[in-house]
Amino acid sequence: MKKNRFTSALYIIIMLLIFTVAGYRLAVAPPAVKTDDFEKIKPETLVIGSGLPGDTYYLYAGSWASLSAEALEIPVTVNLTDGSHHNLILIQEGRIHLGMTTLGAAYEAWNGLENWTGGIEHKDIRSLFPMFNSYFHWIADTESGITCLRDMEGKNVGSGPTAGTMGVYGPRIFSLLGINARLTYGGAGELLEKQKKGDLAANGFASGIPVPAYREYEKSKGIKNVIFIGINSEERGRIIERWPYFSHTVIPAGTYGALAAELETVGIWSIAVAGKYLDDEVVYKIVKAVMENNKAMVSKGHMAAKETTAENLTQLDFIPLHPGAVRYFKEMGFKIPAPLIPPEYAE
Repeated sequence: MKKNRFTSALYIIIMLLIFTVAGYRLAVAPPAVKTDDFEKIKPETLVIGSGLPGDTYYLYAGSWASLSAEALEIPVTVNLTDGSHHNLILIQEGRIHLGMTTLGAAYEAWNGLENWTGGIEHKDIRSLFPMFNSYFHWIADTESGITCLRDMEGKNVGSGPTAGTMGVYGPRIFSLLGINARLTYGGAGELLEKQKKGDLAANGFASGIPVPAYREYEKSKGIKNVIFIGINSEERGRIIERWPYFSHTVIPAGTYGALAAELETVGIWSIAVAGKYLDDEVVYKIVKAVMENNKAMVSKGHMAAKETTAENLTQLDFIPLHPGAVRYFKEMGFKIPAPLIPPEYAE
């Protein structure tokens, strides 16, 4: 036990040093109280781990926090993080209460896979509700001559925050497809500014659509001067075969001014998560507030929240629901699959 705790603590220190060196300012909550005996906590304030400014996660978290604060009558704050993978680390360590992640990151965290987990199985994570599909797509200037992923060979390309969805899977996808691009990491706004200056040939992002920073960029450049890049059929097949939690997705025409036709790509679902120690009643009220106020989630946060519906509960298939979430969805008449029932749940 002591060895595991030491390894976990050392890993977090290393990760935070990496993020600091990369230039990211991270705000985290004081560690939540954990005990050796299972015990629920009911904080006087809650913290949601989001992403970086310009990210869909960051905007989505704002409306989530607002609805939760109203339902719970306590402060709920949004902290900047490095995205989906980082949020899982922070929740596992009890440094934030709530967060957003993708199924891919959650799968790796739950099973202690890949280097970023340090081999630690993140078993204190519980899912709350489905959020939205994260669409992988890139933006380039038309004058760059880039029309497909293969054209990014040898180019300088932005790949989002280091521990964000594109930051983690972008390099893996390029490696799988044999594309040798020089990748740079950071927030969407920061990276697109580098593209505007000519330091980057393209930028990739994976999130709900539209990406606000992409819209701002095409507005500043003019819709005739930018092009959006997806993933073709052959490439999609290889990606999905390698990582089955990816799926074939389509970005609708008109999502961006420069997108006159559908753009085929791959996607991966984002889900809301919490620490298992969070009080059941607190979680119940949070899930209820979000599920029953979809219009507010969209209008006050991001259009991607239109996919945050109870019907999309089927997208969750291996990270157990928090007992408070189980209670809500059962009350709404949904049958919860056995893998989603947590060991601490009691009728």
